[in-house]
Amino acid sequence: MGTIKDTEVDFVAIKGDRKLYLQVALQLIEEQTIEREYRSLKLIEDNFDKYVVSMDDYKIPTNEGIEHISAWNLDEILRDKSFF
Repeated sequence: MGTIKDTEVDFVAIKGDRKLYLQVALQLIEEQTIEREYRSLKLIEDNFDKYVVSMDDYKIPTNEGIEHISAWNLDEILRDKSFF
């Protein structure tokens, strides 16, 4: 976990000189929840990949470069990015 400007990022994966940021939510149904989950990732000023992960079975459009993925697809992202 990490913090930035009084907000929190749930997971930061680091491998060598690469990073991957993950924000996790059960569901992204309410606009207030969506804003809260994306807020901390939007504050990060580097160009590493940023994802919001949820149990939703639909995909939310990319938001300022931040991708939404379903939790059951997380292993594909981590494998594609060579984090394991």
